[in-house]
Amino acid sequence: MSLAVTRFEAGRAMLMAGLRQVHPFTQASQRLPLQWGAFVQHLPVANTASDLTYGVMCGSDMAAQTFEYMSAVEVTTFDGLAAGLDRIKIPPAHYAVFTHAGPAATISQTWGAIWNDWLPTSGWAPGASPDFERYDARFDPVTGSGIVEIWFPVVKAQA
Repeated sequence: MSLAVTRFEAGRAMLMAGLRQVHPFTQASQRLPLQWGAFVQHLPVANTASDLTYGVMCGSDMAAQTFEYMSAVEVTTFDGLAAGLDRIKIPPAHYAVFTHAGPAATISQTWGAIWNDWLPTSGWAPGASPDFERYDARFDPVTGSGIVEIWFPVVKAQA
């Protein structure tokens, strides 16, 4: 898969609220839509900062072949959030931004291309901040398809 950076961004600090679950890599395409379905039952979320939604990668365990994912919205404060919603603070970071076009069910191919094709030859290394998918009006949640931005934190690679 051919992949190019859409742009680089200086990401600001953000507060996210949503549902957080651990998924096996091999079951992500089946389990993530169920997680999103459960999350939309919590909308609207108190103190929401915008109309955007986010899929935040909170961590991964390569030995167990799992990752932690949060279906979320940005909030202005954690005060007054409903019970059952998880919280995460995303620090400011430098991001390489990629575009995934098409069904959300195939987004793992774009993630794979970032890690396996782009990153090794880019001159960049992964940053120590969560990476995330940014869903805006170009994505249709009814069809599960459209444009999704992937914000991948980077730092200059050591020579």
